[in-house]
Amino acid sequence: MKSFTEERQPETNDEVWTLEHDSVYTYGVSTDPKKIPNQLPHPILKTDRGGKITYHGPGQLVVYILMDFNRASIKPKEFISKFQSVIHKTVANYCQEAILNENEAGIFLEDQKLASFGLKMTKKGSYHGAAINHSMILDAWNEIVICGNSNHRAIDLRSLGISVSRDELITEMTKNLLLEF
Repeated sequence: MKSFTEERQPETNDEVWTLEHDSVYTYGVSTDPKKIPNQLPHPILKTDRGGKITYHGPGQLVVYILMDFNRASIKPKEFISKFQSVIHKTVANYCQEAILNENEAGIFLEDQKLASFGLKMTKKGSYHGAAINHSMILDAWNEIVICGNSNHRAIDLRSLGISVSRDELITEMTKNLLLEF
């Protein structure tokens, strides 16, 4: 996604990638590497996105928007707001109590995090994105301080008793994406 954005030309189409990572911890530019726990059970990767340490793994829907927001005449703050709204509307369709917390860069049900954001904005566009906890084994989250806040716990839609397929979640997210952008 980084090379896609760096090599982007004026005529390059925007893309939305939906994927699932193998189990991995990632951390952004605002993470102090000294605060990363030793001997985590999965690989650790440094990224150039914003945000603190987080976990990605099976059962999580990761959404990367690779957009030339300049061509779309959208300012970076507006892009971030619209993208957060897309993910919030998607999650809220299944869990109406979910709250978008812009200060904590995530979607929460009380202190339980359902979705995370970590974006990178450059002159050529955006990359990285959001992760919705869909149907995960949540144990890997217990090894880290989630996004730098020790009061947070991870939760997924399945643990809340919400039965939605990955394809249904992607369809809902795509609908909301087209409405916002």
